[in-house]
Amino acid sequence: MSAARTSERSTISLPTSPQKTYKTPARLGTEYEEEDKNLVKSLVLGSASLKRQSDLNRKSHISKSSSSTISSLVSQSHGLLSRGRANTDTQTVVTSTSGLKQQSANASGIDRIMGHYNQQHQQQSASLKPKCTLPASKCQSGYITASKLFNMMGYGLQNQYLFMHAHYLYIIDCRSREEFDGDHILTAIHWEDALNGTVYISLVERFSEIVLYDEKGIASNMSTEMRQISNRFSPPGSRPCVILAGGFETFHTLYPFNCTQNNVRSTVDREKFLTIYPSVVLDNQLYLGTGHQATNWKVVRDLQLTHIINISIEHQCVFPDKIKYLHLELEDKEDVLLKDRFDETIRFMDTALQNPSNRILVHCNLGISRSTTLILAYLMKTYNATLYEAFRYLRHRRPIICPNWGFLRQLLDYENHLFSYVYTDPKDPIFY
Repeated sequence: MSAARTSERSTISLPTSPQKTYKTPARLGTEYEEEDKNLVKSLVLGSASLKRQSDLNRKSHISKSSSSTISSLVSQSHGLLSRGRANTDTQTVVTSTSGLKQQSANASGIDRIMGHYNQQHQQQSASLKPKCTLPASKCQSGYITASKLFNMMGYGLQNQYLFMHAHYLYIIDCRSREEFDGDHILTAIHWEDALNGTVYISLVERFSEIVLYDEKGIASNMSTEMRQISNRFSPPGSRPCVILAGGFETFHTLYPFNCTQNNVRSTVDREKFLTIYPSVVLDNQLYLGTGHQATNWKVVRDLQLTHIINISIEHQCVFPDKIKYLHLELEDKEDVLLKDRFDETIRFMDTALQNPSNRILVHCNLGISRSTTLILAYLMKTYNATLYEAFRYLRHRRPIICPNWGFLRQLLDYENHLFSYVYTDPKDPIFY
């Protein structure tokens, strides 16, 4: 999905903008490993050799063709040896002739040396980088996790507040009527009502997802009711239904506040009963959201938040007696040096998460740029993730993330700081 750059100032819309040109930082990879030093020395030696070769050519009026130059230099090297010339000069001429013999028709010796160096340095850097340890989704094809469904209920696939619309995210409860009436996921419809035409198939095509769940949600064990619903709403050739892994039991355990006995279906009902929550980044640990969510006591209470990182000038820290805050009053501008606060923020988060019962919300104004940048830096440092790996992970959990280009450049510098190499291509489509 192509995402547009946006400022998270005063609007929720994400207008498209022209593609921006990324300028590579002036200093990348300045600290080389010990084993690279010989390569650097050979590069310098090669440059000196080519200069001396040029001086010899001018003195001897040698032809500019490669074959003549090589023959002349070989002859000179034999002459120097026979006259007892200094070993350093002799070695220089021999090195130059060897370098010339290896040149291709269209590439200079210096390009060859640089290409060899860059390739070897890249291979060495790749082998030295620690393996990324970001949590993997433990869910087989055709299933979604409870946290994934929770995030879809909050911000959807493309924009926020989509869940307020009646024709978004069709959830079907495949349990008994008695169980459904006792408690069910917000906006869910009972499977019998779905089959009896309460919802028209023509409307289903407008839903981003059709999610089915039973009580346990055991993988590869679809109930009879699920098969009936799947056959009705996912005929061959159409988008298939997905099943909630762990079923209602798991979802209710994690998010009981998003379950109800009420029938919440229409847009009016959704606006009345629904609360939009922050996105889950790490289960029961880390959330990414908006300033309004951070100042909503229901959200803070339901998620059992203990720490909040407020990186905004738009919102105040309103629960200082109940929540531990880190407030960074910074604007969403490309020239703001957010990377200067990475270490402070990561220490705050590491200290908080030493207690497994603590939960952190990171927010700015809309949870799109500033707060996203801080969480990306945390994921990169904590889980040995490149910017690309961290960005892909976070976008899967909150599709609307969109750091400004100044922050992305700072994250590229941070990647180089962590791994002594930049692995991420800033032109990758994932950043657009």
